[in-house]
Amino acid sequence: MLKPTDAELEILQILWDKGPTSVREVNTTLNESRPVGYTTTLKLMQIMTDKALVHRDTSQRTHVYHASIQR
Repeated sequence: MLKPTDAELEILQILWDKGPTSVREVNTTLNESRPVGYTTTLKLMQIMTDKALVHRDTSQRTHVYHASIQR
């Protein structure tokens, strides 16, 4: 398993704290501490899906992500 980068770890922390969450909600939380573009957050979460760090539920219009790994 690949070790998460600092940015990925920050997203994982949000998912661990909030549970299943949309990209928009993750991005809003990240923006509370520093400005991060929505597309940047989306791309990171897509990469994290490819790395199997998160799982994406595509059953609804808004895709919801949850952490695939434990803290």
